[in-house]
Amino acid sequence: MSSLLIQKIKLLSSVLIFSVATKVAGRLSAETDQQALLSFKDLITEDPLGSLSSWNNSLDLCKWDGVTCSREHQRVAVLDLRGKSLNGIISPFLGNLSFLRSINLQDNKFKGKIPQDLSRLFRLQHLNLSGNFIQGEIPSNLSNSLRVVDLSFNELVGKLPASFVSFSNLTFIGLYTNNLIGGIPPSLGNLSLLRTIRLGRNSITGTIPYSIGRLPNLQVFGIGLNKLSGTVPPPLYNISTLTQLIIPANQLTGSLPQDIGLTLPRLQSISVAENQFWGPIPVSLSNASRLEYLDLSQNNLSNPVPFDLGQKMKDLVWLNLGDNNFGSADARDLRFIDSLTNCSKLQKLAFAGNGFGGVLPTSIANLSSHLNMLVAGRNQLVGNIPAGISTLVNLAALGLEENLFSGVIPFEIGKLRNLELVSFHKNKLSGPIPESIGNLTRIFGLDLEGNNFNGTIPSSIENILGLQILDLSNNFLTGPIPKTVGLFSTLTFMNLAHNAFIGVLPLEIGELNNLQELDVSENKLHIPSTLGNCLKLEGLFLEGNTFQGSIPSSFSSLKGIESLDLSRNNLSGQIPEDLAALVLLKNLNLSFNNLAGEVPSQEYGMGGRTSKEGDVYSYGILLLEMLTGKRPTHEFIANGQSLREFCMLALPERVMEIVDLRIQLEEPTKVENDAQNEKVRQAKIRESLISLVRIGIACSAESPGQRMNVKDVIIGLTTIKEVLLGVDIHAGRQLRMQLGGEGTSRE
Repeated sequence: MSSLLIQKIKLLSSVLIFSVATKVAGRLSAETDQQALLSFKDLITEDPLGSLSSWNNSLDLCKWDGVTCSREHQRVAVLDLRGKSLNGIISPFLGNLSFLRSINLQDNKFKGKIPQDLSRLFRLQHLNLSGNFIQGEIPSNLSNSLRVVDLSFNELVGKLPASFVSFSNLTFIGLYTNNLIGGIPPSLGNLSLLRTIRLGRNSITGTIPYSIGRLPNLQVFGIGLNKLSGTVPPPLYNISTLTQLIIPANQLTGSLPQDIGLTLPRLQSISVAENQFWGPIPVSLSNASRLEYLDLSQNNLSNPVPFDLGQKMKDLVWLNLGDNNFGSADARDLRFIDSLTNCSKLQKLAFAGNGFGGVLPTSIANLSSHLNMLVAGRNQLVGNIPAGISTLVNLAALGLEENLFSGVIPFEIGKLRNLELVSFHKNKLSGPIPESIGNLTRIFGLDLEGNNFNGTIPSSIENILGLQILDLSNNFLTGPIPKTVGLFSTLTFMNLAHNAFIGVLPLEIGELNNLQELDVSENKLHIPSTLGNCLKLEGLFLEGNTFQGSIPSSFSSLKGIESLDLSRNNLSGQIPEDLAALVLLKNLNLSFNNLAGEVPSQEYGMGGRTSKEGDVYSYGILLLEMLTGKRPTHEFIANGQSLREFCMLALPERVMEIVDLRIQLEEPTKVENDAQNEKVRQAKIRESLISLVRIGIACSAESPGQRMNVKDVIIGLTTIKEVLLGVDIHAGRQLRMQLGGEGTSRE
């Protein structure tokens, strides 16, 4: 056999061996990927959409839902399970998917920590775990190949890893809405490809690093709702690629550079709200023709507002100048509104809380038809509310409160049928409330308090069935309160105080099942017994009327009442002992009546005559509230059942059913040969909870003589504490903390 032939045979053999080896290796690698994904599935506790139902051995893993394989190697390259409502923890076996380039688990319910094993994924470029419940710190050894890291909307703690500096390909950092602390690493300024930084809603401190101004491709810089201080580095205002500068709710100071509208030509959104910026609005900002969102509110900015502010802002959607020092009570203060008529997309305009004077210009009628919010309260505006405002047919919120407006509410307001909130309080408006107000059927809040309105409540108000807040107090309204108030089933707050209403407070008021506060003080009204049906009442103010007779016994049903004022009426008879049933009552005023007897002791809440028995009663109710997570006003009172009775009926078999889920047992820790010990621990916790409920019931007995004495309470709690010591589960830790035992830090 010739040497050439031998070489050919050797070469062919090598090729065949390599081919077989490659196929075997490929098959083994695919099996490794499959096992890694099945291990991931094993740690999923909830899959309500059945998203992982295809993940089984009968189907090629490259056809599994959410899995994409590479063409060349048929290895898992992409794992995309966003928005699947999956619950569980992220398996460390994902670290075995060595060809993985992208992980997207956004908007699920994953808990636990980010596995350190992900550091083995040296090909990983895209990591999105946002919108979960992930805890712990950000791993410091993630892949250097990462381009996108989005961990927003989780429960992460600790500092921003300094290792980010090694991610030279990084373009996107999203850590918005976590519990991160520490400062912004200056090394971020070395990541020249970085386009987006979103660190808002954390507890980040320190200053904005000067190096951030060196990022040549930065487009989005969001650090709002942190604890940053100092000034914004000047180079940041010179990054011409910047489109969003979102830095609200910090402690930043300084002035806005005069050339900001020229150096940031691509700027679309700027928010510096809730900081300490001072000085004027730069005139150059009028040149920012791409601006869509401009929020300068809650600073110390001052005059002047450029009169041509909106001249070139064709795309402006939101403008908020509120709570600054703009305006000088001058008639020309609002000239800038004329320029806003060019903003054809404007939806929200707010300039409340300044010193603007003059009248609302007639040009306000020419603002964008898309405008849905106009907030101009707390200024020094005068004159009439212009009738032309009725052209803003998409207005949902109209706030003109705390100004000096006079005249009547224009009848044309009835054309604003999309209004949901109207606030005109504390002006000098007069005349009757127009009947056209009844056309505003979408209103949930109507506040006309503190004006000079007269006449009666318009009958058309019965059309506003979704009303939740009604305040007509401090006016000169007369006549009876309409019976149709009973139609407002969603009403939670009604204040008709300091008017001249007469007659009987309508019986129908007892149909307001959601009413939490009612104030009809300083009128000439009579009291209805049906008020006792308003079981959610927390504040009831009836002082200064002509109520006669005795205090209705139905008031004892108002278990949630915290403030009750019946003073300065003509009430007579005995003060009902049933008032002691108002267990949350803190403020009670029965003065200047013809009542007899003693004010019943409110043994917790109101602060009557103190006693040991009263303190024990208060502690018992507080303990039952803590254990059940329910107030005495919970739904069970509708059946005439008290919190104490609710707990008594659960003893002992159903105690775990009524205990607040927040102090329920965690899943047992998986410890070898510990199953029996786990059962013992759970039994101890159940026994302790039963004992605590018994103590709460014994302390809150109706008769003071039947209540547990303080010494026995301490002995009982000490015994429970000793039982709990060493029980290493969340419920045990939490109960020890709440009972004054050893504290532990949250894991």
